[in-house]
Amino acid sequence: MPVNQGRYTAVAIILHWAIAAAIIANLILGWWMEDAIAAPDSRARAIDVFQIHKSLGLTILALSLLRLLWRWSHPAPAMPADMPQWERRIALTTHWAFYALMIGIPLAGWLYVSVQWRGGTPLNVPTLWFGLFEVPHLFSLHEAAPATRETLAGPLAGAHGILAQAMAVLLGLHVAAALKHQFVNRDEVLAHMIPALEKTEVVKPAGFLARRITLQTGFTLIIVAMIALLVALLQTGKSSSNAEQDGTGISSSPQSHWVINPQKSRILFTGENAGAPFAGEFKRWRADIRFNPDNPEKSFITATIETGSAATGIDLHEETLPQSEWFDVANHPLAKVRSTSIRRVDSNTYLVDGILDIKGNDVVLSGFKLQTNDEKLSIIGQVTIDRRHVNLGLESDPDGEWVSLQIPVRLELEAFRK
Repeated sequence: MPVNQGRYTAVAIILHWAIAAAIIANLILGWWMEDAIAAPDSRARAIDVFQIHKSLGLTILALSLLRLLWRWSHPAPAMPADMPQWERRIALTTHWAFYALMIGIPLAGWLYVSVQWRGGTPLNVPTLWFGLFEVPHLFSLHEAAPATRETLAGPLAGAHGILAQAMAVLLGLHVAAALKHQFVNRDEVLAHMIPALEKTEVVKPAGFLARRITLQTGFTLIIVAMIALLVALLQTGKSSSNAEQDGTGISSSPQSHWVINPQKSRILFTGENAGAPFAGEFKRWRADIRFNPDNPEKSFITATIETGSAATGIDLHEETLPQSEWFDVANHPLAKVRSTSIRRVDSNTYLVDGILDIKGNDVVLSGFKLQTNDEKLSIIGQVTIDRRHVNLGLESDPDGEWVSLQIPVRLELEAFRK
């Protein structure tokens, strides 16, 4: 049977302060998000912070379970011999209450986000652990009947909030008790978790003042570190930006009469998410251009776009867009384009009309400008796609409250004669 140590082990101390920093940061983030998600000017940042909040919560859960296992095999240091029995009972109760909350709060939050429901609307928001991988929903709750999800969402969100408030109160009491032991009782309790502090039996006024200043400096450094951590977390939300163009995946059909220049050919799209603009690009697509300047009526253009290649540089978008509610890549891996007419405007300028097929829904393309000379061809055009017309994101956002209903898509293509 392990015996009590004079102070906590290094592993226990590291886990203690890591969990404490994460809890304080997450409490602040949670309170900020509650109001920010409802304000148009802060909604986009709140969505990014929400992913950080979930990531920290899951990290707290994992570290708390690890800390609990470590605690079972490495008992806590003995309490001071002169500590009253009632105070011992309160300390022990507080200790285990912390474990219950450190595990219960993240679990309640995980269950809530697994339900995928907010207010009266279903959600489609994956949980991305610091953008590295997607965390699965618990018990497939996101696939339950809408009535079940709506019934569960309110109580789970409420429980998560109440437990978080209890954690804040308990944390305040814990800090107050630690300071009491250090400055009133002058025992070794705080030194168990901060090895730099040493118990001093007799303290002269000057020494006491110096010791107090040192302790205050230490706590100030801890607070500054926590604020710096919080600021860093708030800044890690990725701002929407144009996806980098590397030309990968853009090609011509082997039978094409024109060969695409991938460095100067792009299919771009833009929109707004929670009031913040985003810009993206389809990275993989190919086109078959059979164009004869002397016979435009007999010419044609076709293209296929891999919907799973849509990229915005924002992890949340790129995890969500391939899902069934959006592009449904599993069943509709390609969007298809075909020209319906090519007509001459002047000696080297033509207008191209066509059809874009997304998930079996046709979008009319009109007035794309094609210009050519003997060796080079370019096509430039834009169409605005209404998400309601092509069934994109209508389950969780049918009214465009989060993602704009109108999505402009722009083609910039350059090709050379084969």
